[in-house]
Amino acid sequence: MSVTVYAVLGFGMMLILTAVLVSGKFTPSIPMIAVPMIFAIIMRPTLSELSEWVTSGLQGQVSNAAMFTFAIIFFGVMMDAGVFDRIVSKMMLGAKSVTAVCILTILATIVAHSDGSGATTYLIVIPPFLMIYKKLKMRPLVLMCLVSITAGVMNSLPWGGPCGRLAAGFGISATDILIAELPGMVIGLILCLLIALYYARQEIKRGAGMPAGMTPADLFKEADKTEEEKALLRPNLFVFNVVLIVCVIVVMFVSGLPTFLCFMVAAALGLIVNYPSAKLQGERLKSYAPTVLTMVSVLFASGIFTGILNNSPMKDSMVEMVAEVLSGSATAHINTIMGFLWGPLSAIGLNHEACAYTIVPMLQSIAADHISPFQASASYLMTFVPQVFVNPSTAAMYIGLGLAGIEFKDHWKFTFKWAMLICTVCFGGSILIGAIPF
Repeated sequence: MSVTVYAVLGFGMMLILTAVLVSGKFTPSIPMIAVPMIFAIIMRPTLSELSEWVTSGLQGQVSNAAMFTFAIIFFGVMMDAGVFDRIVSKMMLGAKSVTAVCILTILATIVAHSDGSGATTYLIVIPPFLMIYKKLKMRPLVLMCLVSITAGVMNSLPWGGPCGRLAAGFGISATDILIAELPGMVIGLILCLLIALYYARQEIKRGAGMPAGMTPADLFKEADKTEEEKALLRPNLFVFNVVLIVCVIVVMFVSGLPTFLCFMVAAALGLIVNYPSAKLQGERLKSYAPTVLTMVSVLFASGIFTGILNNSPMKDSMVEMVAEVLSGSATAHINTIMGFLWGPLSAIGLNHEACAYTIVPMLQSIAADHISPFQASASYLMTFVPQVFVNPSTAAMYIGLGLAGIEFKDHWKFTFKWAMLICTVCFGGSILIGAIPF
């Protein structure tokens, strides 16, 4: 097969997979397995080649699957023990309105994503805020939307994966890239706050808010719980559990240990201390099993998709095809043209590694007299990254969906438009203020 055919197959596979996932007619793991396998068969690889592609993709998801499994167990134990009930009730004393809750969601996500990890952000923010949203009759979709767009903007931090790959691709400092794209990031965060205010008004119109005659503290009384739920509460272990949560977060941020190892140890400690009997531990694990199974199946299915896409001839052919198209239209404004295209291209699954290591450096070299490597990197980050947590191939997003009890199709329909708006306004605003040359 020719380079063009492989490239067309690659783009076609990503478009079809996105369309099927958005349709909501299948659980995500099914099309993530079926669609790539169909396209793999079309390429007629040998059995050993197909095995190598798929195995490579699955191996890349093993650590994610371990991390998600034990993170769900750990936070499940903390929720059952009543830790988040007390934390949320204290938070609500200072956030007595729907508007305050929406703004707090943005601020909490900014802090939680300070390590650049999307999975950590969802695990820290979703569980406690989901309780607030439900108590105030706010839609979990709004929570998932606000966390996703804010984490997307914050994902441009120098120690995050996207910025690090660009720095490596250009051989430049990630901190210098941050300086170039800082105006765009600020614009993006302002937009996130404005979107939060918009949805606060929408939720109030839908009837969300504090029930009449009730105080924030009243919302979190144990009377709302069933007898079975009350039996699981561990108020006498509140201090221990809070310290354990803080220790896990701190260790993840500063130790350099694998995230999955941190959660494995924390989950074991949490279960042993809160529910010391084997019977209770078994019951708790069984209650978390449906969420774990859903998450892990999606992760391994996405491994098949990424394995076939990245290890077959499709990825390199797609990069080569894009390079040929763009090299023939080299102009001083090529960075501006691509700046408004990175968002849509990312939405259909254009591979980030290919962009960071090959396409973006190549485009900058074409227009080297007009734009620096720092500005080219910043242009890409502020337009490609904000919608990463609406992208069906982003594994971390699925833990957020699982925690919030939301299907991908609903999240995509609800959030995609805002992610694209942020991409466009961040880049356009940076051009207007002169941070990025036109």
